[in-house]
Amino acid sequence: MKNLADDLKFVKAEIKALSKKLEQVSKKAYALMKAVAANKAKPKAAPKKKVVKKAKAAPVKKTVKKTAAKKTVKKAVAKKAAPKKAAAKKTVKKAVKKVAKKPARKPAASATPTNKVLTLMKRYKKGVAIAKLKERSGLSDKQISNILHRASKEGKIKRVARGVYQLA
Repeated sequence: MKNLADDLKFVKAEIKALSKKLEQVSKKAYALMKAVAANKAKPKAAPKKKVVKKAKAAPVKKTVKKTAAKKTVKKAVAKKAAPKKAAAKKTVKKAVKKVAKKPARKPAASATPTNKVLTLMKRYKKGVAIAKLKERSGLSDKQISNILHRASKEGKIKRVARGVYQLA
């Protein structure tokens, strides 16, 4: 009876503490709701438009008085500009060809334990024992027996003797 009374007092104290915490949380929530409502009442500013930068015009070439000098300057400028454009076109064409010619990926078949065991069995034409499979593959007895059972159901392997299997 005394334990029950002590337990009830403890529960009563915990309830009081929880009710105080609940009041504090509700006050904070009310204050946040007021702040959100005040922000909604304010008129929103128009969203800023994104500024699109215009490409800069090519710098104006200074004219040289002599015609011979003009020709050499123009040739030098033309030689420097032309390879960049041609190289850019070539790289774009190569990229398009690479994307177009890329074959579909095949899933990795040798990653599964079943394929690991079956590839090991290909080496042994007359059949292989479970102990040899366990040693070579690094799998447990249970894993190997499950793999062999599943493969024999599917018709991939057949039992030659007790504990000896070969590919079908």
